[in-house]
Amino acid sequence: MLIQDPIKAYQTVEQDLLVEGADPHSLVQILFAEFLVNIELTIAAIERSDLAAKSAHITKTMMACHLLASSLDYDRGGEVAVSLGEIYEWSRRKLLDASIKNSVPMLQEVHQVIGDISSAWNMISAKAA
Repeated sequence: MLIQDPIKAYQTVEQDLLVEGADPHSLVQILFAEFLVNIELTIAAIERSDLAAKSAHITKTMMACHLLASSLDYDRGGEVAVSLGEIYEWSRRKLLDASIKNSVPMLQEVHQVIGDISSAWNMISAKAA
């Protein structure tokens, strides 16, 4: 089988290697990065009226949102986990609504909120090192 898109194949292998050697904290960082990049790609697709790309990127964003929500440890995380769960559910609903309405401002709002959480998560990593 020939590889149709060698760049995409390389990126997939590179991503697999990142995930394979990652600790749980780093895996969450990767999910945040995927979430944010795919929102940006969704916005770009909406701006150029590329509905196929919009659909592909919003799907990846929603998958990252689902995985972030699934990774919450409610037993150890307590109120923080509950709050994050509520934010992820809000994000999921907002992403769905933004996709239906092709709303860049709604996507930017979700990007801002998740970007702030991602930044805080990255600071935890920096302090631990």
